[in-house]
Amino acid sequence: MHKHSKPHKLLLPKEIAETLKMPGPKTSHLSFHIKESTDQMNSRLGLAIPKKKARRAIDRNRIKRLIRENFRKAAITPFSDIVVKLNRAVGMQTRGRLREKERVSIRKQIQLHLTNNLE
Repeated sequence: MHKHSKPHKLLLPKEIAETLKMPGPKTSHLSFHIKESTDQMNSRLGLAIPKKKARRAIDRNRIKRLIRENFRKAAITPFSDIVVKLNRAVGMQTRGRLREKERVSIRKQIQLHLTNNLE
């Protein structure tokens, strides 16, 4: 299992809030907020997956895992801070559970925007 080291994480709420103010691409479930950074040696990732949008901890953790995995694979060259935010609740038709169809859709959205738009 790969772990993100501290230099690859956005940890301070102030930094996350500043990055969330930046406009970025949106999909049906996610929005990607990107802030170019000149003083950082690495690209950093922040996640905003609220309990209000994904009720079950299993679903929130799965979404976070998908985002981190694709962030690692997408060797992002410009040094930037990236916050991925869940905008739409998951499991609206399945009593609050993230199902395979939504999981695949979210994975495709992440892959598309992390590999194409951020390189």
